[in-house]
Amino acid sequence: MKPKSVSGVSKRDLDCIEAVHSLSLSGWPARVKDVAFRMKVTSPTALQFLGKLVEADLIEKGPSGYKLTVSGLEYFNGATREHRIFETLLVRNGLPLEDACEVSSSLTGKVNETVLENLCAHMSHPDKCPHGRPIPGGTTHVRP
Repeated sequence: MKPKSVSGVSKRDLDCIEAVHSLSLSGWPARVKDVAFRMKVTSPTALQFLGKLVEADLIEKGPSGYKLTVSGLEYFNGATREHRIFETLLVRNGLPLEDACEVSSSLTGKVNETVLENLCAHMSHPDKCPHGRPIPGGTTHVRP
């Protein structure tokens, strides 16, 4: 789940975290120019995002690039779980998938964990989102 000590993570910060995660899946650290390309920003702008996230201990800088810290990976998985639970709820209630995805993105980070876990329990703990991607597991199962 998202670390409780992390605050002030914006949608664009999350975009940066997602870019670093995606780029480093192959085992190589993410380079500034590749993060910038993924985020559709300049390299200096990407470097600002990376620096902020290094200070927040969500990303670490190594000799050949950036990768998520343990806290960063926990944050990424929590945000992914939150997005996919909202998306599933909205699609199940009749919203078209593309609209559900957009609304879910705007809700990510705005609901406390208890509410999120209650929504998940209400939906019988789905394991996949409407896109067919896995929903990372939660740490609690709160009854509605």
